[in-house]
Amino acid sequence: MDRPMSQLELFSHVHKTNHGLGDFIDKKSKRVYDKYKSSIEFKYGTDRDNQPEFDPDSWINAVNGPSKGRIYGFGPRQPVSHVLGTPASPRRSILAHDIMSNEDVNKLKSELASARNTIEENNERIANLIVRLERVEKNHNVELRDTVRNMLRELNIPNTQFPSSSGSRNNDK
Repeated sequence: MDRPMSQLELFSHVHKTNHGLGDFIDKKSKRVYDKYKSSIEFKYGTDRDNQPEFDPDSWINAVNGPSKGRIYGFGPRQPVSHVLGTPASPRRSILAHDIMSNEDVNKLKSELASARNTIEENNERIANLIVRLERVEKNHNVELRDTVRNMLRELNIPNTQFPSSSGSRNNDK
């Protein structure tokens, strides 16, 4: 090939077996390719000489728009702006504005750090509350056991369920 690969040729090469000559590797790749190709043929006709090398608007429609600031089919590190270039149509202008600025990203990072700190503080509070609750529960169990022991003693009922602290299972008299 004496010319650089087009975006569509690159997509085929990456998403088809046998270096772009075989079948698509998954249904999504085939669906996107077919939808893009149909859109191009509808807009420009089937004569390849009349078709552009790449139509970003048709691609965006084929992949149902960007996801997480990326466009399917162009690698995880290639942002929307690299695929679309300079906005030329209203749709592309809207997509270009969807990309977050560094300031927005830094603000979100700061919010995330703050949220993580809050979560960490809350986890510490929860751990402390659990310790306190276990202490209270233990004290209540001791008080309840003593109360039952005393009631059994007052009623002259043998105490086999709640032995005294000495371990004796005899009547506590």
